[in-house]
Amino acid sequence: MGLIEKRLIKEAKETWVPEEQKDMRDIASSEVVIDIDWPSFESDEPALRNLQHLGVRKMSNAFRVICVDELGKEAVRESIKRFVVTNVKDAKEGSVHLTDGTLTLSCAFAKGSDGCMGDLQIARALERML
Repeated sequence: MGLIEKRLIKEAKETWVPEEQKDMRDIASSEVVIDIDWPSFESDEPALRNLQHLGVRKMSNAFRVICVDELGKEAVRESIKRFVVTNVKDAKEGSVHLTDGTLTLSCAFAKGSDGCMGDLQIARALERML
């Protein structure tokens, strides 16, 4: 991991991850925790640069779609305790899974929009799991 990646990770941990976590908690009225799989990002500067907007922010937007009413908020509160973001090399490996209270979003963040799922795509997949 180089200096650029170290700085991007430090910035994320200290500034925008806590802000995004607060936003997700407000949207869902739950105590969901954001957990980034840092080792999957630490040698991938382009992926780190895309992580906030193409990963965490897209999940927040998916939560907005799902939590539009009390039924959606209740489903998220009861089913999701932790949100994990993982970087993969190939967009074909991208997925969204919900297992034992952990929601995992895996995308090829270095590929930009081509390597990531869209907000509505994430929301529709998640709705089927709740």
